[in-house]
Amino acid sequence: MESKATVVETLSDTFSELEKAILRFKNGTFNGKSVYGNWSPAMVTQHLVLAGTGIDQVLLGNTKPTEGKADGKVAQIKGIFLDFGSKFTSPEFIEPADQKYVLEEQLEQLNSIGKSIANIIPELDLSLTCTDFEMPFLGYLTRLELISFIVFHTQRHTHQLNEMANQNLS
Repeated sequence: MESKATVVETLSDTFSELEKAILRFKNGTFNGKSVYGNWSPAMVTQHLVLAGTGIDQVLLGNTKPTEGKADGKVAQIKGIFLDFGSKFTSPEFIEPADQKYVLEEQLEQLNSIGKSIANIIPELDLSLTCTDFEMPFLGYLTRLELISFIVFHTQRHTHQLNEMANQNLS
């Protein structure tokens, strides 16, 4: 299992790359739809805000000892989210509303989510299974797997945002 310092560094790097991708958009293009998908860059960003909100509370919430390896589903999660050729439908509870968003406000929310998670990692036993939230299709995840979900899900959408930005530049 990775060290906590490595997990924090990976999480921080992931959120830093996300910020760079978001900042590639000017306010006019941030809320504009692209041919790349049904969502605007702002909606992709809001999806990440919705997906990350409350994860710190799940990590701090009820847990139980894990049956099996603490990183048992990490490779599966990585395989799902870093397969950029696959398309997915978002669960309704993290589906962004089709509306105008303010780039700076969303960036502030995302930075807060990333920092909140990074700040609690050193105090956590990452091998325990979180029991306050069951991930669709994956079931209950260990703390390490849940953090891995945040990392790989964010990396997937960072890639998507960069593709959208590249499209706007051409």
